[in-house]
Amino acid sequence: MIRSFLNIFKGAVVLLLFFSNAVASQNVVVTDSIKTAFLPALSFNSDFGFLAGGLLQKFHYKQHTQPFYSFTRIAAIASTKGLASALIEHDKPYAFGRGLRFKNQFYISRFFQDSFYGVGSYGKINDSFNASTDLFTFQSFSFGLNSELRIPVRAGHKNSLDILAILNFDYETPWDNDANSLISQQEPLGEQGGRTVHIGTGFIWENRNSEFRPTRGNYAESSIEIGQTWYGSSYNTLVFKAEARQYLSFFLIREITWANRVFAKNTSGEVPYWKLAHAGDEESLRGYPSRRFMDDNVILLNTELRTWLFKIKPIKGEFGGTLFFDVGRTYSNGDSFNTVFNDLKYSGGLGGTSSFFTSDFIMRIDVGFSEEGTGVYFTAGYMF
Repeated sequence: MIRSFLNIFKGAVVLLLFFSNAVASQNVVVTDSIKTAFLPALSFNSDFGFLAGGLLQKFHYKQHTQPFYSFTRIAAIASTKGLASALIEHDKPYAFGRGLRFKNQFYISRFFQDSFYGVGSYGKINDSFNASTDLFTFQSFSFGLNSELRIPVRAGHKNSLDILAILNFDYETPWDNDANSLISQQEPLGEQGGRTVHIGTGFIWENRNSEFRPTRGNYAESSIEIGQTWYGSSYNTLVFKAEARQYLSFFLIREITWANRVFAKNTSGEVPYWKLAHAGDEESLRGYPSRRFMDDNVILLNTELRTWLFKIKPIKGEFGGTLFFDVGRTYSNGDSFNTVFNDLKYSGGLGGTSSFFTSDFIMRIDVGFSEEGTGVYFTAGYMF
């Protein structure tokens, strides 16, 4: 269930206590340092309820290695809606002694109130966050390993181009669900459980001035993944994704960044429900529940105005805010292109941001409003 569980671990960011320490190397070289942050935390997310857990992040910085020499994240959380989950993530630029970037994520999750609103369900649901839990929720168990290798083709001062090698393994199974739940009634592909093994490739091109808090530049990513039964997948699946981002800055009392993102995903073949395109959650349409809309395809536009307002030097903290607007929809492969932009779903809202320990570590709270309700999301890092 990679669609949101990798994002959940960024959610427990309302701090009860935090530690930050920078450990220099034995050679005491200023340009070689480790910054570690451990955050026991309490948080809230409209999709998962109140969350409690712990998050350990370690940044290792070295001279002439951007954005870092290595990054490690270990997290475990539990929520009042029956979620219990853990994540281990390691991101290593310049892996294998070469200019390769190797990123691995392993997760395991059990969820008593996972959400399923149906495939191709577009009718309005009043107060969908609090709609019938007997109908729209189910119990699930999932785990997975996701690996991505970035191979540089062009590495310039102003822009770079990387080729991707992708390997994704996901296993999910609903379990012990009531016959009255929607997932039991619709029985989408994967309702009896299964695994996906995807091999893929793609590219990333970018000229942003920062990976974690960009204020200018562009980013583009596209990938294609194939799952086949002959190498272990339960389904023969094809997934295509494309994304483009642009960042512009201007000065109005203080510096303001206008960030824009366009995202599209197409799935075809035998696609289990957890691999379908979706819209709704803190990474797509804020203000709609997680996976509120599911179908073969999705197209999204997200736009934000961001600024940093003030600093508190004694605690090395920085605080800012955002205004955002999200629009998009999901649709089936059989729909005519002329109807793709019909029945668009909209949401908008505002948020607050803060940064501690290092400028690369950003925490945010977003409040999104839609025609079906209000979503509140505590998370880490900008949405894009």
